[in-house]
Amino acid sequence: MSHERLATYLSAAGHDLHRALALYVWNARLGEAFHTPIQAVEVGLRNRICVALAKEFGAAWWSSDRFLALLDAMDKRRIADLEQVRRRLQKRQVAVATGQIVAGLSFGFWVALLQKRYNPALWSQHLRLAFPHLPAERSRADLADRARRIADLRNRISHHEPIFRNDVSKDFSETMTVLEWTCPETHRWLRPYCRVPEVMRQKP
Repeated sequence: MSHERLATYLSAAGHDLHRALALYVWNARLGEAFHTPIQAVEVGLRNRICVALAKEFGAAWWSSDRFLALLDAMDKRRIADLEQVRRRLQKRQVAVATGQIVAGLSFGFWVALLQKRYNPALWSQHLRLAFPHLPAERSRADLADRARRIADLRNRISHHEPIFRNDVSKDFSETMTVLEWTCPETHRWLRPYCRVPEVMRQKP
């Protein structure tokens, strides 16, 4: 472990090396525990967003000229994301189909599609169709903001960065709330398997 990396934990542990290392391990275990609910949110979000895309652009929305024109006008990076997935599938000699495209796209791609710039073309018509369990008082912006924060948390965990200084209880609550908005059935099924509250209580 580099001095720079350890310094974060030493500072939080009052420069007690043993406690700093315990904090480091706890941070890793916390990230591991978050994997299950974040994965469920990512899969649920992409499946629900696909409902809106299929309604507006057809089942093969990813190859629709109208959809590609929308991406070109709003954010060319999303076109690059699609092209990268198609190249990977072709290299592996896997059929380029909707399910394969959906599985290959990043969480960032789906979160980007929830942003305000896609509202007139997509969400003004299809938000409630795609997210029938989103509370009536909640908007696309509420969903987009929370999804972005979950994606940011996921990225920090994936890059092995410290999350122990976060309001971890709030992070978990937001993650489970978005999962409930996406699919209440999955939320009810998965909650007993989520270990985040248990790991939180074990902070050194």
